[in-house]
Amino acid sequence: MPESNLAERSDRSEEQVSGAKVIAQALKTQNVEYMFGVVGIPVTEIAIAAQELGIRYIGMRNEQAACYAASAVGYLTGRPGVCLVVSGPGLIHALGGMANSNMNCWPLIVIGGSSERNQETMGAFQEFPQVSNILTTQLYTSSE
Repeated sequence: MPESNLAERSDRSEEQVSGAKVIAQALKTQNVEYMFGVVGIPVTEIAIAAQELGIRYIGMRNEQAACYAASAVGYLTGRPGVCLVVSGPGLIHALGGMANSNMNCWPLIVIGGSSERNQETMGAFQEFPQVSNILTTQLYTSSE
């Protein structure tokens, strides 16, 4: 292998990629075309990264409407609709659309923001035990 290629690969391996870009690339890999939501502090970067990759972001006035719109895309296309919401109240407002999608077996991905993990139980901005509160309505949840 020529030295120039080795140096180029070495530079790329040291380049850091944000979590927002990893999420956006994963969605693009799954052929996601639309993302609905209400952006805010913990999720703005995800919306920007998704748009940079050609995913169309449609801003909504509230999370409930965003989640119903994303679930409708899942129903119409057979591919997951994506809903992007802020933590705490944003995720709670998305629950109606999540339950509707789940009951109808429509593919839906909801990405909810979160406060910093090192601030848990300390009253962080919009802190709410999100995962434990949606377990009853959803097939798969993750706090990772």
